[in-house]
Amino acid sequence: MQIFDVAIIGGGCAGLSAAMYCARYELKTLVFDPMPGGTISLTHLVENYPAIKSISGFELSQKFLEHALEYKPDLIQSKVVSISKKEKLFYLQTSDDKEYISKSIIFATGSEWKKLNIPSEEKFLNKGIYFCASCDGPLYKDKKIAVVGSGDSAAKESLLLAQYGKNVYILVRGDRLKGEPINNKKVFSNPKIEVFTNVQVLEFLGQNKLEKIKLSRQIQPKEYSKPTDVLDVDAVFLFIGHSPNTLLAKDIGVALNQKNEIIIDKLARTNLEGVFAAGDCTDIEFKQAIVSAAYGAIAAYSVQEYLKKAF
Repeated sequence: MQIFDVAIIGGGCAGLSAAMYCARYELKTLVFDPMPGGTISLTHLVENYPAIKSISGFELSQKFLEHALEYKPDLIQSKVVSISKKEKLFYLQTSDDKEYISKSIIFATGSEWKKLNIPSEEKFLNKGIYFCASCDGPLYKDKKIAVVGSGDSAAKESLLLAQYGKNVYILVRGDRLKGEPINNKKVFSNPKIEVFTNVQVLEFLGQNKLEKIKLSRQIQPKEYSKPTDVLDVDAVFLFIGHSPNTLLAKDIGVALNQKNEIIIDKLARTNLEGVFAAGDCTDIEFKQAIVSAAYGAIAAYSVQEYLKKAF
């Protein structure tokens, strides 16, 4: 069976950057991802990636993929379900019952959108509750839409949703919207968008689809004659952060912090020999596409340095 130099688990900004650099180092490179592109592909607009003034997240992810594939890594569109180690080699089992052997691993498994974990949330997933404005926002033209979140994702995605919806309500748990100043200004100047602070969603209500949300305090949207703690909406988009996908790493003994993020050093090394990590699955504080791409390149550098010494 062929032995690869590196197996990269994840095909987002970090994984594809790592793949490009590993292949340029002439390493036999595997990339595992059922749907390459990463969470950036679900972002409506990216305006802070250097040298590219404005681009959709999907377009940016495809540019990453096209560039990485220029160097011909082996792209496996299956999910890695388990990893074992024998001596210095890693054995990776995939969801289609195949096995691959690699001398090293880069975890670039990213993260997934957090949920509120409140009553009826699971019932209304994809029936009124969503995580991607560009994917599902067009379904709610001239409808009432709520956005839950306080960060820059909530600010940016509400601007897109305002292009579709009749009203957009941003529900902020804290006392202020924490988007980038330029995006906050756009939000507060948009007549379709209202921001409500110090409010939490307590429950989702409806029959076969989402119809209302119960709130922790009364608010007074413009169309209501009196304050209400039950808001009529057609859709809710959740932008409350991400949870790192690190269960696979944990299973082989990779050290995690209290947030379940992979602990790495400045060279993207984990506590295990031959195991590296990059991107949103790690404990790097600033979660951005450019940071993920940079650490993907660093991880690739560290892999080739490790291989020189270990094999």
